[in-house]
Amino acid sequence: MIFDIFRRKLQVFRQGPGGYVNGLWVYGNLESFLIKASIQGVDNEILETLPEGYRTRKSYMLYTDTELRTAIMEQAIPDIVEICDKEYQVIRVSVNQNIAGYATAHYQVIVVESNVDAN
Repeated sequence: MIFDIFRRKLQVFRQGPGGYVNGLWVYGNLESFLIKASIQGVDNEILETLPEGYRTRKSYMLYTDTELRTAIMEQAIPDIVEICDKEYQVIRVSVNQNIAGYATAHYQVIVVESNVDAN
């Protein structure tokens, strides 16, 4: 793909499907895989649309060919993306399939830093 020169390899962690064992919920295995994504800053206008509590955290916009999961999409634990040895939670995914099969088809993903100490 022509835009690969702008993309970096990123590690993604995804919680596998869980289930009930003896009446108790048990989470599935933690899976990991690599994606290629362009990492950009997030505009202030977009930051204002994020839920409260996320607006002040460090965030990035990712452009990738890989669909990532949010908590809302799968009603589960969102994917975690590792950027510069820090974990970022996927909070929004938008599909931009302008012309399927061409280099412009991609996912726009907003990630925010997870496990941030409030102090």
